[in-house]
Amino acid sequence: MKIYTRTDYFTWVLGSILLLITGFAGSNQAIAQENISPSLMIMMEEGVSMMDAGDYEAADRKFKRVLRNMEVLPADICYYFGKNSYFLDEYKQSINWLNKYIELKGTKGRFFDESVKYLERSEMAFRLESEKNSTTVFSELSKSNDFDCGGKSLFQCPICKGAGVLLKPGKMNNILYQTCPYCDGEGHISCDEYKKYLKGELNAND
Repeated sequence: MKIYTRTDYFTWVLGSILLLITGFAGSNQAIAQENISPSLMIMMEEGVSMMDAGDYEAADRKFKRVLRNMEVLPADICYYFGKNSYFLDEYKQSINWLNKYIELKGTKGRFFDESVKYLERSEMAFRLESEKNSTTVFSELSKSNDFDCGGKSLFQCPICKGAGVLLKPGKMNNILYQTCPYCDGEGHISCDEYKKYLKGELNAND
């Protein structure tokens, strides 16, 4: 007759609890899958294939059709749509959907690392795009004004924001670093150069 120790008993209890938890999680996943139409799942996978092939416009149409018809929003579609939006230069849309994926799945999601990577790229591209647009508008409004430097001889370079370098997305999905040609990497420009900037007349290495 086998004698069971206290250690054996606790091992059996812990094993039983683990089986219950695993079974519960699997049951929930199965329930979630039942609420998703197989045809929509196929359509989503078709969109992924198009995205992987570089046909981002076609993938965008597929993903939008899936989103319009799904009653339950799977986290994966948030990642796919957010990533594809980045390739379409829809940076704000990309940011929103990638954040949604992270919100739904947290750090345990299988696409967490990829989501963070494309989220950082979208945020950087969106920031550069916004700065470029605001600079253009500000220059137009300032062309007719005679700006007074107020006794200051140096101003933070408005192009690189004092960093001395410019960052921009590359063609191979990487980030390119370039010495700011407006301040030669110094991070600041003179009063006269700042006046030219406000009038839209500041040129690189001027």
